[in-house]
Amino acid sequence: MDKYIGKVLDGRYEILEEVGNGGMAVVYKAKDFDTGAIVAVKILREEYLDNEEFCRRFRNESRAIALLNHPNIVKIFDVCNSPSLQYIVMEYIDGISLKDYIEQQRVVKVKEAVHFTTQILRALMHAHSKGIVHRDIKPQNIMLLSNGRIKVTDFGIARLITSQTSTITDKAIGSVHYIAPEQARGAATDARADLYSVGVMLYEMLTGKLPFDASSAVSVAVMQLQADPKMPRQINPNIPVGLEEITIQAMQKDPNARYQSASEMLQDIENFKLNPGIKFNYKYIVEDNARYRKPAQTAKKEAEDEYKSPVIPVLTGIATAFVLVAVVFVVIFIDASGILKKNNSEQVKLPNFVGQVYNEILESRKYDFEFYKEEKFSSDIAEGVVMEQNPKPDKMVYSDSRVKLVVSKGPERLMVPDYQNMTYTQYTQLLKQQGLAYVEMPIYDENTPADIVCNTNPQPRQEVQVGDVIEVYYSLGPKTEDQVMRNFVNTPYVTAKSELESLGITIAEATKVDSNKPEGTIISQEPAYGTKLTKDTVVKFTVSNGKAPESTVTLKIGLPESNQDVTLEVFLDGISIKAANVSLASQSSYSIKLTGSGTQKVSVTLNGKNYRDYKVNFKTGKSSVTMDYDISWLTEPASSEEAVG
Repeated sequence: MDKYIGKVLDGRYEILEEVGNGGMAVVYKAKDFDTGAIVAVKILREEYLDNEEFCRRFRNESRAIALLNHPNIVKIFDVCNSPSLQYIVMEYIDGISLKDYIEQQRVVKVKEAVHFTTQILRALMHAHSKGIVHRDIKPQNIMLLSNGRIKVTDFGIARLITSQTSTITDKAIGSVHYIAPEQARGAATDARADLYSVGVMLYEMLTGKLPFDASSAVSVAVMQLQADPKMPRQINPNIPVGLEEITIQAMQKDPNARYQSASEMLQDIENFKLNPGIKFNYKYIVEDNARYRKPAQTAKKEAEDEYKSPVIPVLTGIATAFVLVAVVFVVIFIDASGILKKNNSEQVKLPNFVGQVYNEILESRKYDFEFYKEEKFSSDIAEGVVMEQNPKPDKMVYSDSRVKLVVSKGPERLMVPDYQNMTYTQYTQLLKQQGLAYVEMPIYDENTPADIVCNTNPQPRQEVQVGDVIEVYYSLGPKTEDQVMRNFVNTPYVTAKSELESLGITIAEATKVDSNKPEGTIISQEPAYGTKLTKDTVVKFTVSNGKAPESTVTLKIGLPESNQDVTLEVFLDGISIKAANVSLASQSSYSIKLTGSGTQKVSVTLNGKNYRDYKVNFKTGKSSVTMDYDISWLTEPASSEEAVG
């Protein structure tokens, strides 16, 4: 029986059963006692624990993987790097591998292959932006959930796979059926190697066959270096020409002739989704393929039917077929900006969506546009607010055009890395690499050797933002003389109280103040950091009560031009706080004092109709408009009922 099954790792993860077995590690299903969740635990095989260089790389790689945060990448929750056991705790995926799905289907439908490839490329875009190259992209490492979502697994592990000999085996260089030629020859690799592997997977999904296969890993590797694959449409003539071109472009042996980034390949995929009959006319594509290529318009029609509908109606007559072919010529075409025109009978001026809340745009149902979202981190723009749009505002477009909205994900969040057995220099270098600032905090510590990090503030694995300052406490070694006051600011009061009382120091009753920091967090201390402590010292702390301090700001509301008198009403987070009669003919603005904390939404109505929404930051006193509503009714003549009122 496996020695880990039934065991509890670090008093937290109970190993339930084995769910995966690879050359480098074994994956188990486990229960997290702290959260009650089911997780996956990947344990490094014991034979690699004595290799100091390998373990060092494994620790560095696992820290890097923990930075990845994307819906198409398996999440990393925890890492253990003890000398006797190294493991990574990940989210548990209840699904099957893409390899299993390919073997079940034999040939994957075009629509599904495109759907899977799109998600894989989005995952790679995120990883590559963090400087992480997978190097072992293959369908065995792609998990497929029941809802159709893809999860890419084993990020970074392949880059650790090295061999002490020159013999090429499956374990030495990864999965030779999917690796790029430069990886097969042992040359330096970059993000473009992952794109080659994506091309091979797309080839396999569309044809049901691998581009290169042989009885030994060495033979496959040689074919990756020297042989050209059979064109996909020679195997499956129903593959659209444009999708074949995308596949072969990704599989170019020269990395410089390949797609140069995941976003570049994804752009071609998106263009194909808009127009399944597209041809990219890459120069390496042989034009004389009449023996297996169907006429272009026939291929285009088949591609549209395959991608847009899983059911192809039976044609009952030649006349109907001619009508359908004619429709293909006129239904789909692309305008100069790349927006698909589904209805060329009506054009409208594109509104300015920048600064508006993305979900409110969708919920308003005022537009017939087909919105698609791209998310980016931003430390300046609130999460969920539109940062950019394409096409630009005020452009005349068709009423059902596709509109790309770039939406803020808020500030990028990181985790404070673990400092276990790291020197001050090593740890601060790691912080720099992650974009985190730090401040030096030397302390005397009897239990920690000099120059070894012994604590941080915030603690390891807590979430922080890029640019945040981490207090790094490192040991000066033991000191048998006087104790000094350390910095307890931003730490829990109970922690400081326990620590000081253990030294025989008296703690005065804490003073609680309004603060947006968590309740019980220390705001200030007396005496200051570095002060000598004696048995007579009384330490005083100011502690947060968890209630954000309120402040008052003046909001100036600009009013529209009109000759009407209206009732203006102001709502703070949905609660009416002021109603007033306003003459728009004589007033250009209306000012109101608001009291609150943090950031709150302020809505203004005129005669009960939405006029404008604001976002007010009570801490900074700044406000900004988040939504302007249609007020064309103000220019319309008032009805007799409104006039009487």
